[in-house]
Amino acid sequence: MESENRASEPTHPFPIISKNSRVRDPTLKDPPVAIPSPSSSSSSTSLGPSQKRQNNDHSLSPPQNNKKRTKKTPPPLPTLPHELVTEILSRLPAKSLIKFRCVSKSFKSLISNHQFIRTHLEKVKTLSKNDPDLSPEIVFSSSEPLLKLKSCSLYSVYNNPETDAAVLDYYLLKDTYRYDWVIGSCDGLLCLGIKQDFVILWNPSTRVYNRLPDLGFAKKLGSYTVFGFGYDSQMDDYKVLAMFCFLTKSVYGGSRYVTRIKVCTLKGECWRRLEDFVLGLPYDFSGKHVDGKLCWPVMPEGSVGSAWSIVAFDLAQEMFEEVVQPDYGEVGYERVLGVLQGWLCVMCNYPGVRADVWVMKEFGVRDSWTKLFSIPYLDDPLWFHYSVPLCIDVGGEVLLEYKSVLVIYNPKHGTFRYPVMNGATSCIEADVYIQSLVSPVVDGQV
Repeated sequence: MESENRASEPTHPFPIISKNSRVRDPTLKDPPVAIPSPSSSSSSTSLGPSQKRQNNDHSLSPPQNNKKRTKKTPPPLPTLPHELVTEILSRLPAKSLIKFRCVSKSFKSLISNHQFIRTHLEKVKTLSKNDPDLSPEIVFSSSEPLLKLKSCSLYSVYNNPETDAAVLDYYLLKDTYRYDWVIGSCDGLLCLGIKQDFVILWNPSTRVYNRLPDLGFAKKLGSYTVFGFGYDSQMDDYKVLAMFCFLTKSVYGGSRYVTRIKVCTLKGECWRRLEDFVLGLPYDFSGKHVDGKLCWPVMPEGSVGSAWSIVAFDLAQEMFEEVVQPDYGEVGYERVLGVLQGWLCVMCNYPGVRADVWVMKEFGVRDSWTKLFSIPYLDDPLWFHYSVPLCIDVGGEVLLEYKSVLVIYNPKHGTFRYPVMNGATSCIEADVYIQSLVSPVVDGQV
C-alpha cells in the first residue's frame, strides 16, 4: 500500500516544502523509519539515527522570538524660530539662496516672498563692502572682436592680481553684430538697451529677464534715444524713462531738436507719453539714478559750444527740475556726469593735467558740493580721459576706467596699479551692480 501511494504521487523537480518542514537535499535517500504497531504507544516509537540527529539539530537552534520588533523612531530634529531662519538666510549670497529654494516648500516660499527679498536687499547693501561672497559685480563691454557684456567680482579686482571675467549670456538674439549697452543698474537689476529699439530688465544673479514693450518711436534722420532707469520708492516700482530726440523744422526757418518723453513702469509694462522736454537738448548719455531721481547733462536751449547744465527727473512726481552746480574754479575742463557712493558726481577733466572729482552729498543743496580729490594724468591722454570713478573701497582706493582698462588710484599715496582681467581685452562703459533677488517680472517671483 505504501509503495502504491508513493507511485501515485506526482514527481517534482524540487522538494515540496510545507510550512513546518525543513529544506533537505533531495538526492539523499529517505532513512528507514520504524512503523509502530497499533498497541505501541507514541512514547515507545523508535527513531532512526538520522531522525535523532535532526531532533538534536532542532534542540541546538536558538529559541525563536515571536515578539514583533518595534522600529525605533529617531528624535525630531530641533527647529529654529522663523525669525532666526529669516535672519540667517538674509545674509547669504543670492546665488546660494536660488539653490536653497529646492530644499523644501517652506524655503521656496520664504525666499520668494517680497518682504524677504527687500530684507535681503538691505542686508546686501550693508554687508557687501566687507563680505567677499556678497561683493558687488562690475559689468562692462569688451570687444574681442565682437562687443560682449562681461562681469567680474569687484572684491577680486581690488584684492587679487588677476581676475577672471565671465561672459553674460543675458539675452540671446541671432544678430551678433548688434550694439547693446548698460543703461544703468538699480537694486541688482540691469537695464540694457538693445539697438535703441527696446530695453530689457535683467537680474544676473537669478538669470531672470523681462523685455519691455517697443517704444514706438519712428526712426528719423539725426534722431537718437537716451534712457534712464531707477526706483520709485513711493510706488514701490521700477521705472524706465525714454527721451527721443529728433530734428524738426522750426516755424522761424531752419531746424531744431524736439524731445519726446515716455515712461514705462515695471508693474504697468506699457509706455506712457509725458509732456515734451523743454529744458534743452539732452546729451547722448544714459540718465544717472540718485535718490529717486534720474539726472542728465543737458545743453540749454539756444546755447552753443560746451554749455552744460544738469536736470533731474523725479520718478515719483514725474517732473523735471534743474540741479545747481558748484563753482568748479578754473575753466577749460570737460565734464562727465556719474554716481559715486550714492552721490551725484561730476568729473572735471583738464586734458593732460588732472581730473577733479566733485560730489553732491545732499541732493539739491548747492553747499553740499565737495571736491573729494584730484587724479593726475601721467601721460598725454590725447582724446582719452578718466571715467567717473566706479567705486571707492574701504581703504580709500578709487577704481575707474582709462583707455579701455581698469585703473586703481590711491589718493593718499598718489600711486596707480592696474589689475589684470583674464578673458577681457578691453573694458568699456563699466558699471557696478549688487547681487540681489529682486525680480524684473511683474509677479515678483524669483
